[in-house]
Amino acid sequence: MKFRWPTLFSVIGLATTLCLATSETHALVLSVKATGMAATGVAYPQDALAGGFNPAGTTEVPDRVDAGVVWGRDTQNCSIRGNLIPIVNGRFNGDHARDPYSPDFGVIKHIGNGMTLGLAAYDRSYIKTDYKAIFPLFGTSPLGLEYIHGTISPSFAVKFCDQYSVGISINYMVQRLAVKGLQGIDIPTRTAHVGHVTNRGYNYSQGCGFTIGGLWNVTDCIKIGATYQPQTRMSRFRKYSGFIAQRGRFDIPRKISGGISYRFMRCATFAFDVEYIAWADIPALKNPLKHSYVTPDNPLEPGFLPSKRLGRNKGIGFGWRNQVFYRFGADYAFSESWIFRIGFRTTHVPVRRSQTVTNQLLLDTVENFLTLGATWKVTACHEISAYYAHGFQHKIKGRHSIPLLFGGGESNIEQTKDAVGVSLGWMY
Repeated sequence: MKFRWPTLFSVIGLATTLCLATSETHALVLSVKATGMAATGVAYPQDALAGGFNPAGTTEVPDRVDAGVVWGRDTQNCSIRGNLIPIVNGRFNGDHARDPYSPDFGVIKHIGNGMTLGLAAYDRSYIKTDYKAIFPLFGTSPLGLEYIHGTISPSFAVKFCDQYSVGISINYMVQRLAVKGLQGIDIPTRTAHVGHVTNRGYNYSQGCGFTIGGLWNVTDCIKIGATYQPQTRMSRFRKYSGFIAQRGRFDIPRKISGGISYRFMRCATFAFDVEYIAWADIPALKNPLKHSYVTPDNPLEPGFLPSKRLGRNKGIGFGWRNQVFYRFGADYAFSESWIFRIGFRTTHVPVRRSQTVTNQLLLDTVENFLTLGATWKVTACHEISAYYAHGFQHKIKGRHSIPLLFGGGESNIEQTKDAVGVSLGWMY
């Protein structure tokens, strides 16, 4: 029975993640328990999804299965002011999509001699912007974008000397993209691949990468962890080869993270993580709008420079820079049945003020998150966990964001996030 149940749940987890690629979902974070502490999981493994943070952490978690679901709501909008075309100016709501949800699943099995197998199935990221308004600067139908990145990660880890653990996970990744409302960009002077910019429905991309991690039990109370994930090459979004740089190539950037956890009381632990993501290594994200267009005094038809047209290697993207996340979390075991958690995450968004006009499609501006969580141990082998996360409103004010070629003025974007997650855990 011990071996049949994990096998069954592994199949369920695989099927669940594959279903995510065709449903309305919202991926916020990984693991309901860890997210109650602002997703501090590199050096503080708590459940069967620990391998998603650090594959070495699975050696610290007993045999168990976890299944959860997260519900999220974004309040997001953009505003345009000072444009020479009067109908362009105004405030536009970009959160007309249904409130999304996202399940996750994990299983861990110790196989002896300090070795552990694990599986984590989850969504790494999700962005959905859905305007009811038509943006004359872009097209003739309501503007919108949806992007989902789901991951299935089987892992293997080994612990030796009762102090050091190393692990590796193989990350099978699936992306889904849909773009609409960019008919004004789908012309020869603005894209290298006409007909492959907008309103093409869903398109999928897939690839396989890996994450390596280590965990060091410095003392009985202190753990230090680190992980590295190299850039993952993904297949092209062929339907949107005229929108995404490099003919639709949207690779997953490399990521480096480190963390420390300290059990400063018998019933309380503090954890800190730092994570670096190299967004600027991905041309589709890095390439800016600035200086990519033909100036008004140029005799060519108004448009983008040939080498900067959408879909080319240097084609216009979102102008992102690299990003560092800082996460702080703590938990407190109030009794044998109840554990309470709190956390805070902070970062600087990768969006530059000069690039807000292209980022009207993403509206990803939240920098600071506060999280609260709890676990109720129903029995010795069964528990229920939950969390609430609030992403504080943050506004990015454009500065020289709309080229004079498109009427000038400024584009401002802002967003607030809320999420609630619930999970069931079973130790077998």
